[in-house]
Amino acid sequence: MSRLYDFNQYDRYFSLKVNTGLWLVMLYLMRPYIVLIGTMKMGRGSSGAVGVEGVRDILYPDNFSIVLAILATIPALLFMYAWSRRKPGAGALVIKLWKQGANLLGAAAAMNIVIVFVPWLTGAVVRIHALGWVQVGFAIVIIGYLYSSRRARDTFADFPVEKEQ
Repeated sequence: MSRLYDFNQYDRYFSLKVNTGLWLVMLYLMRPYIVLIGTMKMGRGSSGAVGVEGVRDILYPDNFSIVLAILATIPALLFMYAWSRRKPGAGALVIKLWKQGANLLGAAAAMNIVIVFVPWLTGAVVRIHALGWVQVGFAIVIIGYLYSSRRARDTFADFPVEKEQ
């Protein structure tokens, strides 16, 4: 445990907690699920939320794009799995996934950049919508944050160790 961070920044195993910045990254990377759930029509004859489907169509103009977006969340889901199992005695896979957290989340963000251009490259859209460029900007900021933030680096480097008897 380092003296660089306040005591409340550590969990019960004296490892750095995932901070707000990393939670915001996770929230952003999980947006395909959030958009799908938010635009889902429930029950027979239901019309869904008015105007919300337009957002889905702008972000993911075709079904192929949303499938790609969901596939792009796989590295972030692996990170979330490692976070959920982050405790003393965790297996080697969990430790490896945790230590590679920046690379996993960075890969998911990079795939999000590619996804913005896929509909344009396949001819599904004529031009990339302004929200697509905003997504590219967010993904670049996320990648910059993951690799330049000392707190993020320290969090990924910190894993609970077994107590010595």
